[in-house]
Amino acid sequence: MIKLLMGCIAALGLLYGIKVSLMHIVDPSARGDVYVALAEGVGESASEGSRLSRSRAARRRGDDTQALAHLESCIAEEGEASARAACQSALGELALAGARSLERNLSKATELFELAAEVGDPDAQFNLGMLYSAAPGAPIDDDRRREGLAVLHMYAASTGGHPGALMAMGYRHLHGYGVPQSCSSASLNYIEVAKQIANVYSEGMPQAVELIRLNLHSKDRKSVSSSEVNLFVQIASSGDTGVAAAIGKRYLLGIEGFKQDYQQAKKYLHMAANRNHAGSLALLGYMHCLGLGLQPNMDTAYSYFVSAATHNDPLGHNGLGFLYFKGTRSLTRDVKLAFKHFNESAFSGSADGMYNLASMYLTGSGTQQSFHHAVLYYTQALDRGHTPAAYSLALMHLNGVGTVRDCDIAVDLLKKVCERGDWVSSKLVEAHEYAERDPERSALLFLKLAEAGHEVSQMNAAHLFDSGQSSLLYSSEGSDEEGRSVDARHHGRIVAQRLYEMSAEQGSTSSELRLGDYSYYGWGVSAIFRETPDASVAQADPVGESDLTLPELYTSSEVASVPQEEDYEAALARYRKAADMTVTGEWMQSFVARGSFNLGFMHQFGVGVAQDLQTAKQYYHRCREVDPGGLHLPVSFVLLALGAHMKWLRLPAWPQLLDRLLVDFRVHILVIHLVCMLVLAIVRWQLSVEAARPRGRPHLASASAPASPPARSASAPAVATSVAASSGGGSGGEGEGELRRRAAAAAAGQGDVF
Repeated sequence: MIKLLMGCIAALGLLYGIKVSLMHIVDPSARGDVYVALAEGVGESASEGSRLSRSRAARRRGDDTQALAHLESCIAEEGEASARAACQSALGELALAGARSLERNLSKATELFELAAEVGDPDAQFNLGMLYSAAPGAPIDDDRRREGLAVLHMYAASTGGHPGALMAMGYRHLHGYGVPQSCSSASLNYIEVAKQIANVYSEGMPQAVELIRLNLHSKDRKSVSSSEVNLFVQIASSGDTGVAAAIGKRYLLGIEGFKQDYQQAKKYLHMAANRNHAGSLALLGYMHCLGLGLQPNMDTAYSYFVSAATHNDPLGHNGLGFLYFKGTRSLTRDVKLAFKHFNESAFSGSADGMYNLASMYLTGSGTQQSFHHAVLYYTQALDRGHTPAAYSLALMHLNGVGTVRDCDIAVDLLKKVCERGDWVSSKLVEAHEYAERDPERSALLFLKLAEAGHEVSQMNAAHLFDSGQSSLLYSSEGSDEEGRSVDARHHGRIVAQRLYEMSAEQGSTSSELRLGDYSYYGWGVSAIFRETPDASVAQADPVGESDLTLPELYTSSEVASVPQEEDYEAALARYRKAADMTVTGEWMQSFVARGSFNLGFMHQFGVGVAQDLQTAKQYYHRCREVDPGGLHLPVSFVLLALGAHMKWLRLPAWPQLLDRLLVDFRVHILVIHLVCMLVLAIVRWQLSVEAARPRGRPHLASASAPASPPARSASAPAVATSVAASSGGGSGGEGEGELRRRAAAAAAGQGDVF
């Protein structure tokens, strides 16, 4: 044994020596230089990047002072210009939104953005484009030049691959905002972002983001409070399989008040899977297959998928189809078996199964190629909100594969895909978190998304500016407190009006309704063609056709913004458009009902339209129809008032009505009855007053002449004696005389003695 042990030690020593010799074959100095250079580069970039990330982390914690210190240190350090530019852009956003340790300063923010944009920072270029586009009169007053600079900076940011700028340029080309309207140009901008997002959705489960509209009442928002979340957790912990599965799914996707948490999702899905819940088994298979919160393990995923598929779960069949299509170390690739499982999943209602089945038909894998079936199943998956299906269907419409070539449909689908990406979802989540405690920062985030064409963000940003919660783009330099407040309100409505118009063009009912209010009350601005000073001077026409020329007001290309006046016809058109919209979501009901109510009011009183009480009645009844769960008490009161109004208008003219009343004998009898009732009421009131009047006690002696003292009765000495005796007998002469006078007065009946 000792010899064997010594031999093993010698063998280990020999192997160690061989290892050292092989390591020295490589030049150690050169290798060290490479590692040192790499470490220095990584450390340098990591240091600057870490300062920026630490600043963002401090900002999320609410520590603005620490965030400001990190950014200032990053800018002061000598390093890469791109890293300093990123910090300058972040500091510009901090100066724009304001912080506890930094007052809001629009001029300073613009200056920082320009410094960073000169270096080529895409974020700074996008922020500058946003400012030039959204802020009226800032940083320059010329509208045309400001719009040109907005397009210039947006385009520069898009060439740097900024997703927001690419979406903004696609949105501008789609509607022709400051650039030529071109569907093909819009698709080229959108497709760059959509391609990356579709890949992300195909490889994992990004957090789902709910679209919350800030102008909705809190009771109308579909969200779960923290107390309700705790209640559901307690129910799941008590053994309810369905609730445990629902909580696990919501933690996995991060929806309905549950923040995305893979560990919590695994915990509750395991609770339900232990009781053979098919959906939980399939979701656990997805987590093991995609490596969500744990190491990928295809064998474990396969076992979960098989268990779910035995219960005919659509997600289980889709997972098995995926594994058979890809193949694993222990599972042979079989596209026909994959097609079979995808088909089972699709017919059971799984959007993922429909998408995968459509992809099999598109490529002809495991079945005969069929573009028609591919479009069919992609469309069905799209109806269930499948993002990669929207991207694939957009490409087919864009290139005319299996369907008619339609660029508008393709761009609309690409836009939807882009709005489900991380750039949009992360800013949406952060903006909703800051909506109440930091409206300025929330408005900045919503404004970024609004410039990228996100409809809900356009409406939310407009609501913050319109309600006065945010004055992000207002510069208050050189004005007193009172004037600043009024001017900020007017400025906010101008900013909100543009955002409302962009949102309304995308079909927003609430924005359409609010624009009607702007026209009704004369808020915001309107655009007119500017007339040049010499427009009124007539030019001599040698041909004699001067009467046929249009005034320069109608041929001028100069556009000016003037305060909007009350325009009831424009308000009526906006309200009618809002009221005629088809309700596609529960959130729209209240706004369509308000539009109908406003139309009823305007038709009832003839505001901006001829008076028509029957039409007003129809619109009032429509309020109840479109919003059956809304507040109907005001509508009921208005309908009663409308009925009284209709009765009033049906009455004849006053002279004719008076003549009819005078010749009617029944009216005379009624008047006599009323007069008699009035007289009886007056008499009864007089009698009740007399009965309630108090009667005083009669006095025997006059107040001016005191009565002569009566003769002393036999009982008087007894009274005086008894009183004097009761007083203890030591009252003296004056006290005894006073008692006698009071006794005499009592005997005469002039009042009480004591």
